[in-house]
Amino acid sequence: MKSSLSFLALTLALVFIGCSKDDVAKAVILQSVEYQIYDVSNSGVSGTVTFTQEDNGSTHVLIELQGAYTATNPAFIRFNSAAEGGSVAITLKVCECSISNTTITNLDNGNPITYEGLLGLNGHVTIHANSSNQSAILAVADIGANAN
Repeated sequence: MKSSLSFLALTLALVFIGCSKDDVAKAVILQSVEYQIYDVSNSGVSGTVTFTQEDNGSTHVLIELQGAYTATNPAFIRFNSAAEGGSVAITLKVCECSISNTTITNLDNGNPITYEGLLGLNGHVTIHANSSNQSAILAVADIGANAN
């Protein structure tokens, strides 16, 4: 009996110790801007990309696609306008089931970028067909300085 009570007390102690609150503070949303994603060559893929400024200095990038029928679609923020094309500035998380969530603080080259920096960026977002065929662009959105 004594061993059963000791086991029960130990189990309860572990449960209470293991259920502590998360120490990571959630970011507070300060402001956001949304851009339209347009299909390329009648791909049927469109949607929105939303940049959200968070109080911890990061920017959350949310992509929501309509008409994407593959399980994954790579996404990038590129320099220049969509009409000009350009090199990759930021590799975003792959759109899985039409959604991508990426929190960024730096360009791919390691240089820091803020929310304000993204809003002024000479850039665009590209959505690609799949990982093995990244030359096939399904949809684009001009962002920052290129947005209408």
